[in-house]
Amino acid sequence: MGSSTSKIKGGAKGSLAGNMGLPKTYGDTKIVILARDPMWFYSYWEVSPDAFGKLRKELGDQTFNSSRWTLRVYDITDIKFNGKNAHRHFDIIINPAADNWYVNVGEVNRVWCVDLGIITPDGRFIVIARSNVLAMPRQGISPITDEQWAMLQQEFEKLLKLSGVDQIGRSSFDITKLMRERWEEIVSISLPSSHIGASSWKRFPGEELHKDFWLRADTELIVYGATEPDAKLTVQKKVVPLRPDGSFSLRFYLPDGTQEYPIEATSNDGTMKRQITFVVRRDTK
Repeated sequence: MGSSTSKIKGGAKGSLAGNMGLPKTYGDTKIVILARDPMWFYSYWEVSPDAFGKLRKELGDQTFNSSRWTLRVYDITDIKFNGKNAHRHFDIIINPAADNWYVNVGEVNRVWCVDLGIITPDGRFIVIARSNVLAMPRQGISPITDEQWAMLQQEFEKLLKLSGVDQIGRSSFDITKLMRERWEEIVSISLPSSHIGASSWKRFPGEELHKDFWLRADTELIVYGATEPDAKLTVQKKVVPLRPDGSFSLRFYLPDGTQEYPIEATSNDGTMKRQITFVVRRDTK
């Protein structure tokens, strides 16, 4: 990596004050990363007052105030990481007042580690805390195909309601239709014929495949992101509920033609807005 580093360890942990619940901080210095999905992880951290003061004293007020707070993200797949031997790394400049961040890693099926630190005006990266090692959940279909499993229709109906497709927008009917079609395909393959009813997917051990040759394919659009937890979010002018951490994810059936997906976040007090619009075109040939 070629950059000079130094580490700072935090002071003693704080204690609960009375019976008012969990404290906001613990007087510790650490950073933790947690997987959200194959492409995103969540990081949160704390820097104790002792570590903060020690760093300021070592660098001096001018250098400290001119430095940039940074998350340095390392790809350490199949490596015993020593701080300098990562496959690669990238930096995320963060607000000094922040204590959490969502990170898009850009690659799937990798292992990551993060250093919380500062980059000084002369280019040094000073490590304040190093995270745990995180292997992201795998992307794609499992190669294990010999498991026997099944799901009751009523359980599927419950999952369908819990998925929130009725709150997604004008594409919710298409999503429901697509999920039902997939459900029928899954159960027709995984359940005995007595549970299937009429289906062209039925196949018995030793039975030859039908000679009719066919192909079916479809596609979807997944939109995901995050904003302030108390913000109001709309997608295609429909209000979308946020998770407690401010994140969201939506799944749309993607028909032929050009589709626009305007996403708008409005601050809780209504004074600030941010908008992103995805324009997606599908051509089936």
